[in-house]
Amino acid sequence: MKFLKRLLGQYKSTKVRYAMLDYNPYFEEEAAGGVRLEKRYLGKLALPSGFIVACDPLLGLHDALPFTRRMPPGEYPVFMIVAGSYNRRRNALLKVIFSDEKAAQWELAYVPGQAAGGTHDNNIFCGFTTDAGIGCLCDAHTQKHYNAYLERFFRDHPNGDIYDSLFARAFARKHVIEENHSFNFHLPAHPRQNVIMFHTGYGDGIYPAYWGVSESGTICSLVIDFMVI
Repeated sequence: MKFLKRLLGQYKSTKVRYAMLDYNPYFEEEAAGGVRLEKRYLGKLALPSGFIVACDPLLGLHDALPFTRRMPPGEYPVFMIVAGSYNRRRNALLKVIFSDEKAAQWELAYVPGQAAGGTHDNNIFCGFTTDAGIGCLCDAHTQKHYNAYLERFFRDHPNGDIYDSLFARAFARKHVIEENHSFNFHLPAHPRQNVIMFHTGYGDGIYPAYWGVSESGTICSLVIDFMVI
């Protein structure tokens, strides 16, 4: 219900759709609506091409399309808001920061083939899908190297499981980006390129992303909403 209400609350212009929710306070306050918020730094996301891919890293990164907007190539800090009490915390919001400007509105992010001017009926589920309860962000150029890395892995381990073999221990180790909530994976053959992986809110689902648009009209951030708060 929260998911449908949040997406149905998006309002449209002639070309784009915006979130009704302002995400800025969640990254500035320590609590919201009685829920404790913890801001965690996940590292810098390398964007050699400037095109961002968001998807399930275990099932979808081989063919996922990048968002249509392109950011200036560079490395950008990524933060996670973890919401809840001490023993029941979930990833709630993820933010990539491109500049010091503050977002004045939040524009729904699309991939090629999604019609920005569509109706609620054919556009309601815009977002990336995860079937493993894990999502990721990476650059489109990094995506190609990651897929080549997986091809080599399965060539050398025909019956292997990429999560159990490589990622499960990293997610479980407390010293890897704060208590198993996320994992900053640097490609062994391309160590300056990385895939930031994270548990997605309540698990499997479809999660929307929004570009933070400043008063000057520039893109200053990207937020992923895991529908937790």
